[in-house]
Amino acid sequence: MNDLGIIGGKIFDGFKSYKANIYIRDGRITAITSDDLETREKYSAVGMYIMPGLIDPHVHFALSLGKYRSADDFESGSISASFGGITTYIDFLDPVTHENEIDEKFLKRLEEAKNSHIDYTFHMTIAHPDIDPVTLAKRTLSLGINSIKTFTTYSTSNRMTGNGYILDLLAITKKYGIIETFHAEDDAMILYRSKNGKHLPKDLPFLHPSESEGAAAMSIATIAKLTDGQAYIVHNSSGLSVKMIEKLNASENVRLETCPQYLVLNDALYEKDDAYLYTLVPPLRSRLESSYLYEAVEKGSISTVGTDHCPFKKEEKFENRLNYDSMPNGIGGVETSFVLLYNKNRSEKNVNDLVKLQSVNVAETFGLKNKGKIVIGADADIAIFDPSIQWTIGISNLHTKADYTPYEGKNVTGKFVSVISRGRFVVKDGQFVGKRLRGKFVRRGKVFWHTRSGMPWFIREMNS
Repeated sequence: MNDLGIIGGKIFDGFKSYKANIYIRDGRITAITSDDLETREKYSAVGMYIMPGLIDPHVHFALSLGKYRSADDFESGSISASFGGITTYIDFLDPVTHENEIDEKFLKRLEEAKNSHIDYTFHMTIAHPDIDPVTLAKRTLSLGINSIKTFTTYSTSNRMTGNGYILDLLAITKKYGIIETFHAEDDAMILYRSKNGKHLPKDLPFLHPSESEGAAAMSIATIAKLTDGQAYIVHNSSGLSVKMIEKLNASENVRLETCPQYLVLNDALYEKDDAYLYTLVPPLRSRLESSYLYEAVEKGSISTVGTDHCPFKKEEKFENRLNYDSMPNGIGGVETSFVLLYNKNRSEKNVNDLVKLQSVNVAETFGLKNKGKIVIGADADIAIFDPSIQWTIGISNLHTKADYTPYEGKNVTGKFVSVISRGRFVVKDGQFVGKRLRGKFVRRGKVFWHTRSGMPWFIREMNS
């Protein structure tokens, strides 16, 4: 007998929409049918949109920045994420320089994540590494991780990795089935513009210009194409940068992520008295750049949407309002990511496009083989969205430990009302019910990108 039946909803799988019932047993999808099957529990989803649980490829829970620590730990962050339809996320290991640090930093993050209420995995992170690239690739895979985060800037805090190492690591990514992910900004440009005096939050676009992002991203894309590597560039904020990468025709080797804040907000906020509340890197860009980004999303040049969720308390931002150089950078977004982009265009086509960007493509890119799809045998990670609910985003009705949201007062339509992780409700009818539910670390094996075929990756696997 099935454990749960989701009855009468409209399924959006990223490619098509259709009405069907979904049945679940032992945490997996067992049937997708119009038939009325026997089940222990029925959940009526009439009038609702049913989607594979969203996957956020870019969060920072319990991130320590010396004096400051991001407001959400793995428990509160996972709760907030679940209310945003997210059932799996990818966080980061602390930066590694030497091989003997790897196990310690992996175990540390596993311990911190043990209170997560939804599934999770990690990116390896390197900082001016003193590790042979082949050794790094093998050690990373042995942990069940297949992606390695690299910084092209932050030389002053010893996190930067030079192009020589980037070249050697990218050159082996396809051989070993790993992905090199990048924070892409040109370090020399940032150092040059940051060298004189104290800076204010309003200076952020000047200190981290769009040209800096474009230069670094083009360098990465060029190296990836020349080495036939697998490069993933995170939090693209520069529409101009994306337009340049499009001209390289490097989609076989480069995938791009953007974030809702770069599509919804813009740099006019840095002229406000509370500009310090919008400090993040890369910074918000112009309305024109945002429009270019949105065009890239619609064309498919952007592969995924992550949130870069990393909020800090309002007081921590405020105390650095006259000295940006000490500012903890980051804003929150896991709970509002989907609904903000849904409200840019509430068509059914856009729902499927967002499911691709925020679930299907993330799973395919990072080798989450049982996630991001509604097919028999997949993990029963399901998000149920009511497209009729009208509400106003405000910190009082979110579930983060942060005490502000950059989207305060924004009126939106549509809300996730129930979310299921591996067959069990985390959120049910607008209430958190997952207190006893613990997420699992999801191991990921070797991944090899396929972009020449337009066929969905899981259909290719079934037909092979």
